Amino acid sequence: MKFFLTGGSGFLGRNLIRYALHKDDKLSITVLSRSEKSDEIILKAAGNEKHRIQILRGNIEDEQVLIKGVSDVEVVIHLAAKVQPWGMFFDFEIINIGGTRKLVTAIEQSANKPRLVYVSSFTALVSNHHDKDNIPNWAPYSKSKALSEDIVFNSSLSDKVLIRLGWLWGKDDDVLLPKLISLSKNPLWKICPRTYPVSTQHVTNACEAVYLVANIPSLPSQLYEFKDPDGDIDIEDFLELYVKAASQPSNNVPRPFENFRAPKWLVWGLITFVECIPFLNYGKKWVMEGMTREPLMLLFNDFRLDDAKARKEVGYVGNVRRTEGFDEVAEIRR
Repeated sequence: MKFFLTGGSGFLGRNLIRYALHKDDKLSITVLSRSEKSDEIILKAAGNEKHRIQILRGNIEDEQVLIKGVSDVEVVIHLAAKVQPWGMFFDFEIINIGGTRKLVTAIEQSANKPRLVYVSSFTALVSNHHDKDNIPNWAPYSKSKALSEDIVFNSSLSDKVLIRLGWLWGKDDDVLLPKLISLSKNPLWKICPRTYPVSTQHVTNACEAVYLVANIPSLPSQLYEFKDPDGDIDIEDFLELYVKAASQPSNNVPRPFENFRAPKWLVWGLITFVECIPFLNYGKKWVMEGMTREPLMLLFNDFRLDDAKARKEVGYVGNVRRTEGFDEVAEIRR
């Protein structure tokens, strides 16, 4: 079996490399890498199995490199994406949407027609709350994932599977954890309005999901949602447990007041006002670090996932429980 992997130096990518090489001693992986620094991260993840990794230098916008990458492989796993809850939609459009479109085209034109496993996010459910033609640009990541899913769904590929993952977390997390730490320090967190529970996804459980979908010969569906086996959790509880595991256990992690929560319209209006102040651009991040309209949208609306179909048709289990995941994070700190 041979994979072509984009986004291999990211949080999920480097963990997937480690997981997949351990699961299959005959597997080889061609990994798209945009720099020497990315090379180092990818090869470090491979450990003693570096000989089964082939680095392909280029980026997700390079059509010729993508054509080379998808040739002579059985499965293409697309993880590459710009991930942050802040920025200009144009930047997300180039990488997340444009890159996905070019990768799909490369597979459509290939002679071998590998399976495409497109790894999406719970944020793509933004299309449940906004018309797809009117998803706001202030939610650039969510919008880009929803529109990228459409590109894959509407493609001519006969063998394609989309995966939606919950809030990705675990040891070595350099994406969600820093944002939660910043959120916990924001004064507005103490009066944060009541939110919906969130669907989390430990990175090892995410690797299990991707690996299963990549290896099962045929699947009855083209879209599966995955989350931790513990079920959904309130963001207040998850933030407290996760941030505490990553810091000194004696440190108190702030929680919102139990008996006083600001109305949603007030917090939303304040954040919207600050975001819309002209000329400040990224300079205003210090005002609301960890709390912008996009993450608030994800908390104030129902973005929960349903993994029943994945458990039935894919055989997904999710072997890492939250308590184990928190212990792993704490062990790294020690």
